[in-house]
Amino acid sequence: MGFHVLFYVPNVIGYIRILLVLIAWILYSDPGSFVPLYVLSIILDGVDGWAARRLQQTSRFGAWLDVVIDNVGRGMLWNMLYDWGWLVSSMEWCVFVCNHNARGAQWKNSFTESLV
Repeated sequence: MGFHVLFYVPNVIGYIRILLVLIAWILYSDPGSFVPLYVLSIILDGVDGWAARRLQQTSRFGAWLDVVIDNVGRGMLWNMLYDWGWLVSSMEWCVFVCNHNARGAQWKNSFTESLV
């Protein structure tokens, strides 16, 4: 992986998403701040995938980064909302590590391919 991949537009959007999730986490006790920040992060999750395909800037790192940010954001919610949220978050991380490590950037495609 060349360092130029770190500056792909979808990855830069991912870095912004990380900041939004972390700031939302800090402001969790204020729903008026938390909800817009988290929703913006979710919207950008769709934008980064679109940008990756549109700009042909897909990469193994970008696929990894996208899912890590998704898991961090959902894990934050699970842990804030439920005492047992760590369990659900742990399961998501296990699925990610097992599947992404074995299949790389195309790990999501493996689920649809196995159904055919």
